[in-house]
Amino acid sequence: MRQLAEVSRQRGMTRTGWIVALVRSRLGSPVQHSPNEHGELRAIVRELNRIGGNINQIARAANSSVLQGRAVEPDLSAIREAKLVIERELAQLRSALHGNADYWDGRP
Repeated sequence: MRQLAEVSRQRGMTRTGWIVALVRSRLGSPVQHSPNEHGELRAIVRELNRIGGNINQIARAANSSVLQGRAVEPDLSAIREAKLVIERELAQLRSALHGNADYWDGRP
């Protein structure tokens, strides 16, 4: 029982929640996330949504400029920076999802 309490505490879950998540994972249910993981994933999704909104604003501004006959000068440094942020967020997302799946599948 101590080991179960320790494992569930490390995942930020109750013992019952951890057991339920383990059974669900073994029965093929979607990946089980701890409350901490769930919060981290929500933060990543918010950041990606923010970036998507920025990209839409840039596209609208560029389209408007073209329609008005003005040349559009791309801000390459901003594009590179956005690309790095997107790549970082996607790497964190992949890591979180793979780590979670590995945990419930019993892989180190």
